Amino acid sequence: MSPPEKYGKRKQITFRIGPLMQDRLEQAAALFDMKPTEYVKALLYQHLGILNEPLDRRKRSYKRKKRRQQQAEEEEQMLCEDSE
Repeated sequence: MSPPEKYGKRKQITFRIGPLMQDRLEQAAALFDMKPTEYVKALLYQHLGILNEPLDRRKRSYKRKKRRQQQAEEEEQMLCEDSE
């Protein structure tokens, strides 16, 4: 049985958050190596008790990997500057 047949048609929801919530959400998601949207979805599933729903298994984009590399390089540069 395919997921749409088993779980029904999927819906997309959106909502707005403020800058403070966005900052904290990004920090919390980073702790679990997730995108903020993935983290919010996991929390929603947990609080609703829907733990048998299949996870989103789409491959991560190259942009995210590139962004992580850039952040690592920036942190490395900052450490080098601090040690001088």
